[in-house]
Amino acid sequence: MYRRLSLLVLLCLLLVACGGRGGSPTPTVGSSPDPTSSAGPQASPAPSPTAAASVGQPSPTPTEVASPEPSPTARPSESPAPSPTPTAVASPKPSPTSVPSPTPTRPPGDEQAGCQPARARALYVTSDSGLNLRAEPSTEADILLTMPLGAQVRAICQISVDGESWYKVRYEGHLGYAYANLLTDEEPQPPKPAPTIQVPRGRAASWMDNTILLGMYGRSFGVAPILGRVGLYRNLDDMARDVQRFEAQMRPYIGDKQVRPEIHLIYAMAVPCWGDSDCLSYLDDTGVDIVNTYIKPAQERGWLVVLDTQLGSSNPVEQVQRMIDKGYLKYDNVQVALDPEFHVVPGHDRPGIPVGSIDGSQVNAVQQMLNDYVRREGLPHKKVLIVHQFLESMIQNKDTIRLYPEVDLIIDADGLGAPYIKTFKYNLFTDSSRYPFVRYRGIKLFPEGPSTTEGHFDTPLMTMRQVFGYAPVPGGIQMHAPPDLLIFA
Repeated sequence: MYRRLSLLVLLCLLLVACGGRGGSPTPTVGSSPDPTSSAGPQASPAPSPTAAASVGQPSPTPTEVASPEPSPTARPSESPAPSPTPTAVASPKPSPTSVPSPTPTRPPGDEQAGCQPARARALYVTSDSGLNLRAEPSTEADILLTMPLGAQVRAICQISVDGESWYKVRYEGHLGYAYANLLTDEEPQPPKPAPTIQVPRGRAASWMDNTILLGMYGRSFGVAPILGRVGLYRNLDDMARDVQRFEAQMRPYIGDKQVRPEIHLIYAMAVPCWGDSDCLSYLDDTGVDIVNTYIKPAQERGWLVVLDTQLGSSNPVEQVQRMIDKGYLKYDNVQVALDPEFHVVPGHDRPGIPVGSIDGSQVNAVQQMLNDYVRREGLPHKKVLIVHQFLESMIQNKDTIRLYPEVDLIIDADGLGAPYIKTFKYNLFTDSSRYPFVRYRGIKLFPEGPSTTEGHFDTPLMTMRQVFGYAPVPGGIQMHAPPDLLIFA
């Protein structure tokens, strides 16, 4: 019995010795009934294993290279793989679509409509008023633009629609259809002078033979330049410098024609009416014979003098009779001009409002008067009669006008305006196919100058190339015949 007890004690001692040496967790877990024996030395070491574990855990974490893991994830960012996809010419695929893009510029249905290749490569517009370029071969189609007279177009093909022939053409980057009858393959040439109209033969020579008159218009030297450029000059020498300048500008377009200057004086100027007044102020009303100060010096230079009457409430025959009575028309170089703009019904006090007029019979009466005067006085040259017009209404019954053997009648396209308007009116008023009496034509130009008020000039001024029909004006029309009289106002 004692031996068993001793073995048991020895065993317990061994067990105690083992537990104290190793600090095994087993007694800590299992000896909760005995906290006093284990809590002393074990309390602080107990957390230590926990701390050790937490220290140990981080070290593996960096070893796991968690952050490098994204580097494998960066592999997808190896967008080189997608880049081959764009290189798979996804963008070039539109380029095949760009090849058909020229096709849309062709109006649809050309082939089906039978548009045949055009024989002529270059065509020219022949219409004075220009030719419309349309979106379709139809007069009802939209107008893309208007091509001027003489414009060159490139023909692509020709098509017939409802019996009318059309060209598909290209003009200044625009593609459309133009009426074939108004196109030609012959390059236009500058207009030639209108054919000479048969007129009764007179005994006197004509100032107009192979000649262009160059007129300087105005009231008098140094007086009211606003009324015309004559007022800009001090004397004939001063005026001669401008005459030479204008002649030099004309020369390339008039061939071998001579230029004869003329001083175009406003002899009878319209003024407000009062009492029995004829609504006119005359150059010779001042008591000074101003007119004769021009006649003889001009005659010495071979220049003409034109006495222009604005008529007022008088009539053309009375005005010419006054010039005869004053002795002006006995000079061979003195001519006559009628300006119907300021012709008023007696009793009106505002000449020019509305714009006045004369009748064809009055023009004939003045011509008859001048014709008889030339023969009676035996003058060596015919008298020149200039009639101004800037509205159709200014000459009533125009188709009744006749020609007289001792008179050279000139219809002058007067008035301010842009080149298109001036050219249109010139062609209208001086059309010999409408008015058989038209043999000589005139046009008045209004250059801008130091004395012109705002708007009182042509905008812009026509070039000599345009005036003599060598080029169309902006808007497309062209002078149908060169002028025989050019007046600078």
